[in-house]
Amino acid sequence: MSDDLGLIGDLDLSIPDARRAQAARVVAACSTDAAECAELLAMLGLSADGGTKRDEHRAA
Repeated sequence: MSDDLGLIGDLDLSIPDARRAQAARVVAACSTDAAECAELLAMLGLSADGGTKRDEHRAA
């Protein structure tokens, strides 16, 4: 199905669990403290328990 840009097909935007866990570990390693780590993980839509996707959705 074509969209407004003339592109055809569906994009798979899902991120594998292993990639989420890796991203969470990188954020944890680069953070200066637990509060900063939690804030950065929240910005990425990740949680501290292995990078799993957060269940709650916040309004922008």
